[in-house]
Amino acid sequence: MNISISDFLERLSSDAPTPGGGSVAALVGALSCSLTSMVGNLTERKKKYEEYWEESKKIIEEAKKLSDDFLSLFYEDMEVFTKLMATFGLPRGTEEEKQKRDDEIQNAIKRAIEVPLEVMEKSRSAAELALTMAKIGNLNAISDTGIAGEMALAACRSASYNVLINFNFLKDTDYLRTIDKKHKEVLKEVKSIHKEVALLVRKKIKK
Repeated sequence: MNISISDFLERLSSDAPTPGGGSVAALVGALSCSLTSMVGNLTERKKKYEEYWEESKKIIEEAKKLSDDFLSLFYEDMEVFTKLMATFGLPRGTEEEKQKRDDEIQNAIKRAIEVPLEVMEKSRSAAELALTMAKIGNLNAISDTGIAGEMALAACRSASYNVLINFNFLKDTDYLRTIDKKHKEVLKEVKSIHKEVALLVRKKIKK
């Protein structure tokens, strides 16, 4: 995290295995939180919005914690991918080794699904914070709240791709059904919240 944006983009565009799309999804979620915090800071202590000071302060604190969670997932996604790739290199000379390798691969795939699913769930929280801030935030920064909503949806949709692609390698059908149901519910919820944010922001911009 101590490298420049240009250095990060250069590494991202290279053939290095990490970071990849999963980490980008988490980073976009953190950007959503930061924008919401910015609008909160532009609302808090402004006399015009005095009735929302306490609520703005609470949102800023929640957004900071959520942003930290996204950054943890940023790194975790890279770790999970590295571990998954390592399982394919496990020995498979005997039947016992083959079974152990297969079990390790399946466990790693499940974790490779759970991390982006967690990004999706955090994105739902980020979208909810953006919606609240869109309702009470400084009108001079209302467009930034709209962008926070867009970033929350982008993070959720992006993480969704990583959930779906790993479904193709799962053998545990019960686990797949449970996760797929949760995945669809979260995606639907985030889309719905995003729609509320977008409509509200556009309405306030036109005033």
